[in-house]
Amino acid sequence: MSQQRIDWTGWLARWDDQQAGYLPDREEQFALMLDVVERITGTPARFLDLACGPGSISARAAERFPAAEITGVDLDPFLLEIARQAVASDRVSFAEADLRAPGWDGVLGDQSLDAVCSATALHWLDPADLTTLAQTLAQRIRPGGIFLNADTMRLGPTEVPRLDALAVELRDQIWSTSHANGVEDWETWWKAAAAEPAFTALLTERETRFADRHKGRDITLTDTVEAFRKAGFAEVAVLGQVADKHLFAAIR
Repeated sequence: MSQQRIDWTGWLARWDDQQAGYLPDREEQFALMLDVVERITGTPARFLDLACGPGSISARAAERFPAAEITGVDLDPFLLEIARQAVASDRVSFAEADLRAPGWDGVLGDQSLDAVCSATALHWLDPADLTTLAQTLAQRIRPGGIFLNADTMRLGPTEVPRLDALAVELRDQIWSTSHANGVEDWETWWKAAAAEPAFTALLTERETRFADRHKGRDITLTDTVEAFRKAGFAEVAVLGQVADKHLFAAIR
């Protein structure tokens, strides 16, 4: 693959713009997440961007915490390549990891983490996968460290059916408004990537990796709260909500 002719930074920027269609206050959410990290842990020495995609959080964390060792993990080979080309540096590295596989955290080495952040990614997991992930993070994050996740978490179609349906309706309205105003959507972004011949091998590998991935029911806010409480986190709460998007925090 010819690295010289691919505008990796441009593809990352295009990803950020596309994702902002689903989370219009995305930049504010990222800034708030890093503010919370600093208020809770001080300046983090080791920071994990969990399910990092093309490295959006890693890039912002590197700018905010210039002395931190930042690692991003993901399973998607194409998005990881964007991250490696557009974000990786002496302090920022990226590794492949399947969060559903036992021992995925071996890529992190032996040291504990001060902070773990994720955004618009973990909703792809099943509730059982999230429970296991919370247990792994409880072993990895140091006492007093923090986990933050800005993502869709259903209110619970069987717990609060009317409010859950309303939250989904409000979320869909936000998305529709964004796309009506010209923000690129998920499908269009991926079609554009598929039209770039230089990406063919990476996208073929991506399709292979995700071919047999099956997702059960959607993760609810209750699932998330219970998973992190049972894993032993000292404090668990929602710091912000818009429709069914939550900024979830758990202090180890």
